[in-house]
Amino acid sequence: MIIAIKDFSLERTLSSGQIFSFFKKDEYWYSFTDKPIAIRQSQDKIELLGLSESEAKSLLGLNDKISEIKAEIDKDDFIDRAIAYSGSLRVVKSGLWPATLSFILSIQSNVNLILRRIQNMSEFYGISGEINGISLKSFPPFDEIYEKGYETLKKFKLGFRTKFVFSAASYFHSHELDESMGKEDLSRHLLDIDGVGEKVLDCIKLYGLHDLTSFPMDVWIFRILSLYYNHITGKYKSYKDKRKAIVDYFGQYAGYAELFIYDYSRLNSIK
Repeated sequence: MIIAIKDFSLERTLSSGQIFSFFKKDEYWYSFTDKPIAIRQSQDKIELLGLSESEAKSLLGLNDKISEIKAEIDKDDFIDRAIAYSGSLRVVKSGLWPATLSFILSIQSNVNLILRRIQNMSEFYGISGEINGISLKSFPPFDEIYEKGYETLKKFKLGFRTKFVFSAASYFHSHELDESMGKEDLSRHLLDIDGVGEKVLDCIKLYGLHDLTSFPMDVWIFRILSLYYNHITGKYKSYKDKRKAIVDYFGQYAGYAELFIYDYSRLNSIK
């Protein structure tokens, strides 16, 4: 299936540090969470293998009214530059479990290391699949991680994150978690998992569930806030208060502001 899309970069979106369930081989991006899929972009057209147009648009944020979003968050010179540089990205919707595992692994880590750890875990825990002539293993299922046990998980050398990953797998195994629970109830559940604090929760909500009011703040974002938005967030001490102030500033699409700021700052080494 082919769909047409403008002002969008599949490459930039999938390599921007918001989703960790894809890998690229030749011209295609491959993923296997619920099922094997492959996606390829050629200029303003996207080829889909293994997923429908509606599934692809939900996954890749292609239903978002991007012109309206950019206009609403374009409130100052810095975000204007970030939009100009990173405006071809979309906020993805990777799913609850993939985002939870990915952003627990992101704690004191980097994009390449997260991807490598997930790949290694997929090779061991994942089920086998095939698409477009390519064999692949699924994203590590929480049931497999739980059932094979904590001692087995240690072999992946996740450091202090080992207990967090196993806590998450155990919690998902014993609780029925999905986005239909409602934002507040789901947040309370996720915060019961070791390693899920406010920042990881915000990442899960934004990049796992496509909650565009979320604004995760990591080292890069805190640095930019102190440099360019200190007049908005500087008087606040706690993560929650700083987040509320910046979300109030950018509004209902604050998550896009976060994505553009993060991508622009990281790739241009703005400090």
